[in-house]
Amino acid sequence: MLDQTMTARVADAIREAESHTRVEFVAVLARQSDGYYFIPTLWAALLALMLPAVLLITPMWLGVRDFVILQLLAFSVLTALFRLPFLMYRLVPRSVLQRRASNMAHRQFLEQGVHRTADGFGVLFFVSEAEHYVEIIADAGIDALVDQQRWQSIVDAFTGRVRAGDVEGGFLAAVEEVAAIGRAVAPAERAADELPNHLVVIE
Repeated sequence: MLDQTMTARVADAIREAESHTRVEFVAVLARQSDGYYFIPTLWAALLALMLPAVLLITPMWLGVRDFVILQLLAFSVLTALFRLPFLMYRLVPRSVLQRRASNMAHRQFLEQGVHRTADGFGVLFFVSEAEHYVEIIADAGIDALVDQQRWQSIVDAFTGRVRAGDVEGGFLAAVEEVAAIGRAVAPAERAADELPNHLVVIE
């Protein structure tokens, strides 16, 4: 979604935004939130198991050994085919994609230390590319001061820009919106930089 130059500009925007507020902003961009090995393999197994029933209604004469060989061949081919991204993400239910992405967002909230700021003013902006998933997770200190609809409006604005093809603009606008919230509810009172200011990219 972003090249190195764009990533550097987002990092600069985060650094500038944090200089005016006590809010610590962490942005994470993940290529995907899970490998999804189980569901595509399950589809391949189910279709391979159905193969003998299909073959029985054909005029072909096959023995048990032939059925087993064809099943194994079908399973191997379908497993490889269903691992192709453009097929895999169509086989995985949307609810599963959303749940896995949300789980990863919460893991990143902990792994990036967003919950460890002195005032509880950490904010995670998480984007998972494959799942088309965006979430903002705010620590208790800042979340108590901001209406949930305000966070959602930032997510909605970001997804709108991404659909329009302006991914970098979406990130920069999200950083600025979080900064505006921070300046309003938690203006900078002291020089502090508790978390890294770069965009965390997970391949």
